[in-house]
Amino acid sequence: MYSGTNIILVTNNETMIGLLSSELVQLRNIDSILIRNYQNTLETIESEKPQAVIINCQNSMEEPFCLDLIRKIKEISSIPIILLVESYNTTFIKVANKNGISDVLSIQYGNSEILMRTIWSLQKNELRQQHKKYEKLLTQLNAIDENTGFYTPKYSDKVFQNEIDYLNTKKIDGVFVAIAPNKESRLQPSVDNIIETIKNNTRATDTVAHTKSKDTFYLLLENTNLEGSMVVWNRINKAIGADEAICAVVCPIENKDYDQIEVELKEGLELSKTSPNFLHIVQSSQKKNDNWLENDGSTPLTNSKDFKLFRQIFNKKLEKIVKPAVEELIEEYKDILFNTETPLVETDDSFSVKFVNKRQESEFKLTQKSNIIQVEAIHNGLDSPENKSYSIGLNDITTREIQNEFEDFILDFKTCL
Repeated sequence: MYSGTNIILVTNNETMIGLLSSELVQLRNIDSILIRNYQNTLETIESEKPQAVIINCQNSMEEPFCLDLIRKIKEISSIPIILLVESYNTTFIKVANKNGISDVLSIQYGNSEILMRTIWSLQKNELRQQHKKYEKLLTQLNAIDENTGFYTPKYSDKVFQNEIDYLNTKKIDGVFVAIAPNKESRLQPSVDNIIETIKNNTRATDTVAHTKSKDTFYLLLENTNLEGSMVVWNRINKAIGADEAICAVVCPIENKDYDQIEVELKEGLELSKTSPNFLHIVQSSQKKNDNWLENDGSTPLTNSKDFKLFRQIFNKKLEKIVKPAVEELIEEYKDILFNTETPLVETDDSFSVKFVNKRQESEFKLTQKSNIIQVEAIHNGLDSPENKSYSIGLNDITTREIQNEFEDFILDFKTCL
């Protein structure tokens, strides 16, 4: 049970101070609520070590200051941040979420809702602190590597089998991903680079372990299907920063024990060295389907070398996945794209979306090169991280991948404006 602690309420509106603080005190016996404005919040966090921060953002004028404060808080602390808004601005909330807020709610929700959501955030933070204690104990027992936070080879087989048993009992999907450097590549990523990339692209619920080969890693992605695992793989592959630098194998658990899966992972890494995109898929025993042109685009293609087939698959993915995802997001972000032309341009081997207005021109483009798709996000006049160019496999084009990348493109376009 929550034991009570300090909460910082951040607001620049004095009329809200009495209202919000009285609501929280009346509905929960909280030790103390510290009222701060945007300017003195960071100093208080460092001195008082609160368990939660509630930021009241009154209007669009405060939004940039609010986002800046969220970023600075996350640089010095992992405490939960609850964003309290007068009205919902979808773009602002999505950016705030990316910056690390724990929850968002409207001031109009009322006392009970504000209180309960605050308590939930506090309880989650307590669980996080408890998890850190267990993690420290496992590190002392040499079950977790103290430098990486990954499980050690000594205990990884027991940990993975335990996770597999849990997922199978609960009938939850799970997929293994094995990652290793591509020894044939001219550009060899460092082990530290691979480790950091894995950390940045996995969740707290995922299980990651070292293997006896110091540069090879096994990931168990919980509550993830094959399509979801491909999204994770694509992000890791892109973040490494060099094409063809790593090999991987993806293997659904499918009621198999870890001994069998480990054999498939080792064999798969060998096969990945000669597979398209250096990725081998251990096909599901229940979902094997050779009729590619009739499926929904979520099953990866790994062996076909027929150019006409690639072109047909590319066109099918454009119609079923890319165009619907793009059009949906353009509609969702129509406020950002006000006074901006958004023509869709399609050729035999490419598809692009252009954003054109008086202040900025940007282009999101997919170009097919056999079974490889070149993805480009170009903002004219910029030479910065907002401009992207990378390659993915034709089979890796999924709705989630396109939505994530195109949404980032839209938000970067807004930044350029």
